[in-house]
Amino acid sequence: MFSLALILLLLPLACSDPDQQANVPSSEQAADEPIDRASSDQAVTEAPMDDAGPAPTLRSTAAPTRQRVSPTSTLPPTDVPPVELVSLETDREALVAIFNATDGPNWNSNTNWLDDVTISQWSGVTTDDTGHVTELVLNENQLSGEIPPELGNLTSLTDLRLGGNQLNGEIPAELGDLANLVHLNIAYNQLDGHLSGELPPELGNLTNLVSLDLSGNQLSGEIPAELGNLTNLGHLDLSVNQLSGEIPPELGNLSSLGVLSLYENQLSGEVPAELGNLNNLAYLVLHSNQLSGEIPPDLGNLVGLQGLHLNSNQLSGEIPPDLSNLLRLHGLNLNENQLSGEIPAELGNLAYLSELWLRGNQLSGEIPTDLGNLTNLRQLVLDENQLSGEIPADIGNLANLADLRLTGNQLSGVIPAEVGNLTNLTWLWLGGNQLDGEIPAELGNLASLRVLVVENNQLSEAIPPDFGSLTNLRHLDLSGNQLSGEVPAELGNLATLRRLDLSGNRLSGCLPGSLSGWLDVDNSDLAGLPFCS
Repeated sequence: MFSLALILLLLPLACSDPDQQANVPSSEQAADEPIDRASSDQAVTEAPMDDAGPAPTLRSTAAPTRQRVSPTSTLPPTDVPPVELVSLETDREALVAIFNATDGPNWNSNTNWLDDVTISQWSGVTTDDTGHVTELVLNENQLSGEIPPELGNLTSLTDLRLGGNQLNGEIPAELGDLANLVHLNIAYNQLDGHLSGELPPELGNLTNLVSLDLSGNQLSGEIPAELGNLTNLGHLDLSVNQLSGEIPPELGNLSSLGVLSLYENQLSGEVPAELGNLNNLAYLVLHSNQLSGEIPPDLGNLVGLQGLHLNSNQLSGEIPPDLSNLLRLHGLNLNENQLSGEIPAELGNLAYLSELWLRGNQLSGEIPTDLGNLTNLRQLVLDENQLSGEIPADIGNLANLADLRLTGNQLSGVIPAEVGNLTNLTWLWLGGNQLDGEIPAELGNLASLRVLVVENNQLSEAIPPDFGSLTNLRHLDLSGNQLSGEVPAELGNLATLRRLDLSGNRLSGCLPGSLSGWLDVDNSDLAGLPFCS
């Protein structure tokens, strides 16, 4: 009985079509002929009995049908797609998902999208040699709606750019599956839509990421500590959101980081000392948050730092002298905090410094003469503090200075004549101090000056006729002093002057008649003096 059953089973196979037999190679064929390894998981089973009798049939258990494939063949199997085709179809489906979810018909550019062409011909899509999507660049393309989670299926993706659109909703956690991703930019989706919700901690899985820019949205919640896993990250920008909580110290693990930008959020707590471990950091931008505590001296370890912006926070304590180690620093902005103590003289070692902003703190003591060493300085902003003593004559060494602001302190003594050496100066603000003596005639050398404000001091004597040389001046405020004598006729040369305030002095005579055609009288105070006829 057993032999008869075996004969009945094999007889139809022996008589079947030769092409069908080729789908089930013998062991010799398996050894000698190339086989499609992607379709090797097959099972031979008996079909149910019917009038034709039993016959073997192929049923896939894990992958498409096994076939003989010529070494030069490019044709896929015709009955069931191979694994590779299934993967390519997954990429296409992910692209269709973002088209449908983000109002694709109204994109600025949607050339070939959903057409029956290869996806490499769809605008903004780049594929590799196997046809898988490697880049999806749809920034500033009028996308609106939510980011579909299907994008997480684009497993070959290295570059995803969706910035400058009108996307809303949350960032899908599935983006954390894009293990090959190098660049992720979903910045500034702020028109009709706003990306919101919390940052998915799954983004910490993207260990190949080099740049991450999610700025300019309405993201909330805390910064995930998992971002500290992104050790290849060179650029991290989460600015202009609504992030809260503390800056995670794990960000100090980002040893490749060159730019850390977290400004204009609602971050609180102290600046982590661990950020001092970021040896490759060039820009640390944390301004406009609610950070408190002292500036960690560890930031002095960031010897490659070029820009340090901690302004508009609630930082207290003294400015660490350790910041003088930042010899490559170009910009130091500590404006609008609660810093106290004296300005460290060591800051005079920062030879490359071009911007020093310390406005709106509680700094006291004298302006260090060492700041006169900063010959590359273009902006020196020390206004609204409690600085005292005289303005150091060494400031006259700052030949590149364009902006000098010392308003709202307790400075005394005379205005140094050396300020007249600053021939690149455009703004000079000395108001609200206790300066006395004459206005130095040397200020007439400041041919580039556009704004000169010395209001509310104790300056005396006459207005220097040399001011007639300030032919680029637009705003002159001499109010609230003890100036006397007549207004010099040379002021009539100031054809660009629009605002003039002479109130609160002891001036006499008349104003040059030519000024009447140039001044914005509604925004000027002429102390009741008439125009000369």
